[in-house]
Amino acid sequence: MQIDFHHAVTYVVARLAGLADADARTVAHAAQYVDDATTDGPLTFVTGERYVRVTSAHKTLDWLNTDRADNRLVWVPFHFLPGNAAPPPGSPPADAFLRRMMCQPDSDIARAMVLDCVRRRDLPYALHRLGVALHTYVDTWARQQFVGVVCELNRIRRIDIQPDPAYAASPVFRQLTSGTARVEEFLAGHVPVGHAGVLTLPDLPFLKWSFVRRNGEAVHRDNPTDFLRAAEGAYNMARRYAAADGGLGDEPLPAADRAVIDRLLRQTLFVDGEDRHRAWLDAIRAGAFSFGPADVTYVDQGAGSWKMVALGADPDDEEGIAFKFSDAFLASDWKRFHDAVQHQRLFILHDLLPRAGLCAS
Repeated sequence: MQIDFHHAVTYVVARLAGLADADARTVAHAAQYVDDATTDGPLTFVTGERYVRVTSAHKTLDWLNTDRADNRLVWVPFHFLPGNAAPPPGSPPADAFLRRMMCQPDSDIARAMVLDCVRRRDLPYALHRLGVALHTYVDTWARQQFVGVVCELNRIRRIDIQPDPAYAASPVFRQLTSGTARVEEFLAGHVPVGHAGVLTLPDLPFLKWSFVRRNGEAVHRDNPTDFLRAAEGAYNMARRYAAADGGLGDEPLPAADRAVIDRLLRQTLFVDGEDRHRAWLDAIRAGAFSFGPADVTYVDQGAGSWKMVALGADPDDEEGIAFKFSDAFLASDWKRFHDAVQHQRLFILHDLLPRAGLCAS
C-alpha cells in the first residue's frame, strides 16, 4: 500500500474508531513514515548525546533490497509479516519454511502484533507504535502471497490485469498495461524479493489482476475488496486501542463511512499514490466522513517534518554533523517513531515469530 492508504485511510479509520484528532494524526503519520524512514545510523550531538535509529524501509532502487540478511530486518517485520500458514503436504523443509514465511491477510500473527500495542498503551511511544503496527497489519492484505526475503516463490512468470469496467475505459488501464509490458520480464526474473516482480500492482486500490509464479501457481487478486477489508480490520484494531480492550469483537464500519471508503478506493483512478492521497485529503477536508471536516497534512522531510522539529535540521547528508541537543528531543515525534520501529523489529523477530516456531532474524 502507499501513502493514500497508510496515511489518509489510517487517519479516517482511527477517527471512526474513537481516537481524538491529534492522536489519529500521530498514528497516521507514523503509519506512513514507515515507508519514508530509509536512513539509519547514529545521530551525535555537540554536547555528547547520541541516538541510533534503524530503517524501516529501503528506497525502490536500493541495493539492500536484494541483500538476504537485510531483508529479514526490514521487509519481514514491517512490510511482509509472515502468516505462518501450513505448507502443502510433503513440502521439503526449506520450501515449508518459505511457505510459512509467506505474508497472509489478517493472520493470527498479524493480530497478535497489533493487540500487543493495545496491551502496551503505557509506552511513551504507544501511538507511534500503533501506527507502525497498523502499517504492517494492513500490508498483510496488499502483500499477501509474497515473501519478504529473496526466494523462488517471488519469481513471476506472467502478470495479467483484468479489464474491469470500473477502470477499463480510463487512461489508467492503458498506462498500466503498457508499463507492465516494458519492465515485467526483467523484474520478475531478477528481483525475487517481495512483490518486486509484479511492480506496484498490489498497491493500487482499484485494481483487479492476477499473476503466475515461475512454478506455475496462479494467484488472483481483487485489490478493492482486499483494501476495504484492510480498512475494516484497521478500524477494529484502532477501536480496541481506543477502548484499551483487546477483547472487543469485530464490528463493521459505520455504513455511510464504509460506502465513502469503498467509493474512494474504487474510483480514485490514479497510478501515482500521491495523486490518490490528495483526493483522500480533499474528501477529509470536505467533511465526507461522519467525524466532520479536518485539514490533515503529511510532511515527510524538510520544513514541518518530524525530523526538522526534533533536530532543528533535516540535512540530506548527515555525515560529520553534530546536532544541538534539547530535552524536547526525547519527547519528539521523530524519536518516538524510531523508538517504536526498534520496538517492533525486536518484538516481531525475537518474540512473536519464535512463538510460532519461526526463526527469521
